[in-house]
Amino acid sequence: MTGTAARTKRRRLWKLLVPGFIVLYIAMIPLNSVLESEHVEVFPFFKWKLFTHIPDWESFEYGLVIDAIDGEPPAETYYLIPSDDVRDWKALRRVAIACAKDRGCEEDVTDVLYPIIERALGERSIDFSIVKADVDLHELQDNIDDFADGRLTRTDFFRPSEVIAQWNTRTGRLDATLDGG
Repeated sequence: MTGTAARTKRRRLWKLLVPGFIVLYIAMIPLNSVLESEHVEVFPFFKWKLFTHIPDWESFEYGLVIDAIDGEPPAETYYLIPSDDVRDWKALRRVAIACAKDRGCEEDVTDVLYPIIERALGERSIDFSIVKADVDLHELQDNIDDFADGRLTRTDFFRPSEVIAQWNTRTGRLDATLDGG
């Protein structure tokens, strides 16, 4: 009789816990907007964001490298993008993908990248390259203090692996797609 009574008790407990959890879960939904705006996590009730801010240690990004300004090369590698403007990153990514797939590259570069370059450097003759760069954030771990202090920038961890296309703001496309940067 004790085994049957224990099973009945457990079954009754489960019959209360499962519906109770569902009711509590549904009751918590209206609080989502309040809690989310204050960046509070209530796992398992809302999105589990514990790992959302951990980057891939090895990934790639696209960069816009200035090769020459009025025919003169810059003293050191000059990345116009990445910059602080997230819109520029997104625009460059879209254009780089279009150029890599050879779909609408000409129009995208003139309509999207030329205005970004002219806004930053003025209306001059600018040679620039769209590059794909490997990024290894393991290097960042050793230099995190320099990165936090601003002595190193994100592009210090770029390792260009491919030149997607080269352009001049006056003459247009300079080269076909190159590999091996």
